[in-house]
Amino acid sequence: HPALSIFDAPDHSVSVSKRQETNTPLQALVLMNDPTFVEASKVLGERMLAYPEISKSIEDTFRRLTGRKPNPKELQILLDLRENEYRKFKADHNKTKGWLASGEYQIPPDLDPFHLAANAVTASAIINSDAFLTKR
Repeated sequence: HPALSIFDAPDHSVSVSKRQETNTPLQALVLMNDPTFVEASKVLGERMLAYPEISKSIEDTFRRLTGRKPNPKELQILLDLRENEYRKFKADHNKTKGWLASGEYQIPPDLDPFHLAANAVTASAIINSDAFLTKR
């Protein structure tokens, strides 16, 4: 897969005991635009709708993706991002439709598209974070 070379995955013909640590702008582009990661964001955004509190849904999604709970500052940044994205999607229905129509994953029609899209963008931000990419 082409993304493997962007993340400096070793060639399949050799064996390595330790992977090289890198972080490049190309990696961010892949995480934000590759259909695989866009689809994953949409599915995670849909799962986030099942929680009664948005802070709990963000906290749980962050934990699932990074293996740890977000610190209070990270959680607040993600809550602010989600709220801002919700407002943008609510104001521009075409943007919402465009975001949710990309990819193969079909969104159930009974779900709130504005909350779902805002959640998906929030999940995408978590996927694009250093906490997701690098396990320390």
